[in-house]
Amino acid sequence: MKKTMIAGAALAAMLSGSMALAQPAPGQKRGPDANQDGVVTQEEARAQAARMFERIDFNKDGKIDKADRDARMAERFKKMDTDGSGEVSLAEMTAAREARQAKRAERMAMRADRGPGEPGARMGGKMRGGPKMGMRGGRGMRGGMMRLDTNKDGAITLAEFEAGAIERFNRHDANKDGRITQEERAAAREAMKQRWQQRRAAPQG
Repeated sequence: MKKTMIAGAALAAMLSGSMALAQPAPGQKRGPDANQDGVVTQEEARAQAARMFERIDFNKDGKIDKADRDARMAERFKKMDTDGSGEVSLAEMTAAREARQAKRAERMAMRADRGPGEPGARMGGKMRGGPKMGMRGGRGMRGGMMRLDTNKDGAITLAEFEAGAIERFNRHDANKDGRITQEERAAAREAMKQRWQQRRAAPQG
């Protein structure tokens, strides 16, 4: 069957899916609550951010930049190109999409089993102990994640990444005691839900 070459922009959209969703190492706890006591401390949030940074720093050069995004896309393209032809067919693209959907359904089922606010559940929407990644929907490194690049040099260092995590942590730590309880998590999720609903209801100009 004749192969279909994927244009660069279409490929970026197709291969989208946050690098922040990289699976934890075998035996590693998912989420920031390392000791699974239902409370996230600032130290746990910082440690989770460091682990997340290590996974996203694909080429291990100590920073997150366009090179990491390109390397990640190249790896995903290689996995999709199952026959090694250097091109991606419609069948290969469909198979990759179905595999992603199956993994997403599995993750959602695992979170549903934990229940809202339980240890290991996501903290406040898209966050897992680190800053809001903003890497979905094909935005990649050009999306919300680059807001962490405080010196605007086109790269995110570990210090900048952790600073984003702590800034987000502090927003959720309602009573400023250095701990985020399950109640504070639930309140953060509800606030985010309300903001999302307000944006949806706002008239489009």
